[in-house]
Amino acid sequence: MAGGRAVMLGCFRGVPREIEAGWNGWYESSHIPARLALPGFIAARRFRAYEGECEYLTLYELESPEAVTSESYLGLKQREAVLPATSFEARTHGFHLFPRGVYRQVYPDAAYEMPDTEYLFVVAHDIPPHREDEFTAWYNTEHVPAMLRVPGFVTARRLKLAQPSREAGRRSSGPQYVTLYDLADKDAVESEQFLRERESPWSAWVRSWYTRRLRIKAPRMFYLAKGKEDDR
Repeated sequence: MAGGRAVMLGCFRGVPREIEAGWNGWYESSHIPARLALPGFIAARRFRAYEGECEYLTLYELESPEAVTSESYLGLKQREAVLPATSFEARTHGFHLFPRGVYRQVYPDAAYEMPDTEYLFVVAHDIPPHREDEFTAWYNTEHVPAMLRVPGFVTARRLKLAQPSREAGRRSSGPQYVTLYDLADKDAVESEQFLRERESPWSAWVRSWYTRRLRIKAPRMFYLAKGKEDDR
């Protein structure tokens, strides 16, 4: 399954139970297809978390962060902004954990190729500005290789927040850095090898000064690519 070099990430919680089924149906049949019809949007995945800070997670694969500054996308946002307060479009803003963030892929260099896996492990951080170089070195040279040695970890992908223009939407208060791991086995993050691989003197040092914003484990509930039918 094709991916891109950027991601738009949405985290949601607090959806009232009495509208949850209708909201999910609208999100998958209307909200996502409207975006995939636009230039620069490649695919969308939804996940329902069983552990972490949000209940629902949406990942849009983008060709680049500039997909959310196109005239087509801005026009869609403007049309949605004038819908009634009772519409799902309007109500969805109240379910955001933080305003949706647009992220640029910073690792690896190659464009993302989405594996046919069912589970996602998400970790996100804020970093002191003077520590970013060390954080990047630790993640790319020690931590990611260690995680990919764990059976069940299929891919690792690092993203950095790319703030949109004022016209494209609110500046996101989302985390600066997000790491996405595609998993073949949800229990990979509970294994003895995972617990061993995540520990090192350098890891302990880095954890002493970063702020972890998200740690989410979730199975995929929906997938749709541009020009394709729903593949759950």
